[in-house]
Amino acid sequence: MEVLVVPMSPEFLPEGALLLAGVIAGVIALRHLFARQLRRALGAAAIGIACIALSFALARTHGSVRSVQVPILRPARPNPLALVPAAKDSIRKDSAPAPYMSLLLGNVLLRVAPSDAYVLSVDGKQFLELDARRSGLIASCLVATHSDTAADVGRGRSPFRGARVQPTRLDAHTLGIHEKGEDVFRVHYAEPHKIEVTGNLFVLGSRDTSVVSFEDGIRWSGGGIPPGTTVDLTRQGKGRIDFERSGLIRIRPR
Repeated sequence: MEVLVVPMSPEFLPEGALLLAGVIAGVIALRHLFARQLRRALGAAAIGIACIALSFALARTHGSVRSVQVPILRPARPNPLALVPAAKDSIRKDSAPAPYMSLLLGNVLLRVAPSDAYVLSVDGKQFLELDARRSGLIASCLVATHSDTAADVGRGRSPFRGARVQPTRLDAHTLGIHEKGEDVFRVHYAEPHKIEVTGNLFVLGSRDTSVVSFEDGIRWSGGGIPPGTTVDLTRQGKGRIDFERSGLIRIRPR
């Protein structure tokens, strides 16, 4: 005689054991009934019914657990304004890392200590942030256009009512604002250790609002630097790049 063996999932072993115990208790109950042992028959029958009922109850709990939908965590969408470097570092892979970061602002080269983010301010008032900590470079600033309209770049809600001009990613490495046939703002991620910025940026203060110009040099309320100049700030370490009213540029703690 051939016996058909049906494989059982390990998670249903308790239900199978209870069901088998219920069947065995039912057989014992029938034997006591045929032997006219009524009390023993009733006791075995009660045990068998309880085992079978418990096995079905456990089976239902497994079904309910399986029916629960597990939420799928989808990765966040990349920022459409994030930039990637246009070229790799000129430094070889087997050499030391770059000793400085080059910020070309209005054709003025600032050399600063490498960091994940670069914050620029005037007398402590931030007007530009270049953040490379996420999947690409994100520029955050408020651009002063030629029509006196504020263009909000990566800052969320602009404090100016006329902030209707939107930046455009010209390619994977360049972000710009074009107005009336002219480029009024441009950020170019040239290399992992070189970022170029041109344009006029608002500096929001508690009493007044000034403008820092990165066109044909650097000009701010208190000083200016002609184009073609190189300013080395690497020895001052990491921190906020602050343009002071005294005309100096210093690295301040964030």
